[in-house]
Amino acid sequence: IGQPPDWLLRKLHAPGVSLVGLGGDTSVFCLGSELSAKTCFSRSDILEAIENLCGKTDLQIRLIEESNAAQKMPHNVIPKLSLLYTVMDLLQTDAVNFQHSNGNSIGVMLTDDFWVP
Repeated sequence: IGQPPDWLLRKLHAPGVSLVGLGGDTSVFCLGSELSAKTCFSRSDILEAIENLCGKTDLQIRLIEESNAAQKMPHNVIPKLSLLYTVMDLLQTDAVNFQHSNGNSIGVMLTDDFWVP
């Protein structure tokens, strides 16, 4: 993947900044939230979910009642969580706050409620 640019790391680590993950029912952020049972999940939460799922079959993953995302696409669960963990690690961030959205999220870019403290 490569290292993120310095300007992005500075922005993410500025006081008062939090990382928001937007997505729908099968998004990587929804998956992380459901499997950690937290809206704001950490890197260690994601690593724990990966460790708990390794060795499970697609059928076993599909039967996880707490996660609609896992039920819908069990074959993608571990790859998605691995990517999420890797990106969080590269960004040196420990928390992502999941916010559910459906469809195109361009309106979020224009909504002051998400950007003005």
